[in-house]
Amino acid sequence: MSHDLLKKQHTNIRQLVQEIDQEINSGNLEQKAFDLSLKISKLSGILVLHLKSEDDYLYPNLKGSANEEMRKTAQQLYSEMGTLAADFMKYKSTYMSATKIKDNIPEFQEASKKIISALTKRLDTEDRRIYQLI
Repeated sequence: MSHDLLKKQHTNIRQLVQEIDQEINSGNLEQKAFDLSLKISKLSGILVLHLKSEDDYLYPNLKGSANEEMRKTAQQLYSEMGTLAADFMKYKSTYMSATKIKDNIPEFQEASKKIISALTKRLDTEDRRIYQLI
């Protein structure tokens, strides 16, 4: 998996996260529930592939690097990332339909804020600490 492809995925993930966040913050979620569910599904497609690529290829390769700083940084970040993939899958399965969003708008808003924050933090950290070293 190329570094450029991973960076492009970061850009696409950021864009979708921002769109979801803006729609949530603009109100009237009952009308926007269907569009939000589509965006969550699209985000899931990109994010699952991206996280799997990082977890299966990027981080293992970096943790085996001859460069000590790269190796230590990759190990530290990999262990800090925790359960983001599992957390996102739970979020997606809970709110993957317009009906599920409409039935639980306050919970959807809260869960969305948490997952958006976690995703943004991971992207920011990787951009600053891993991708700068590559």
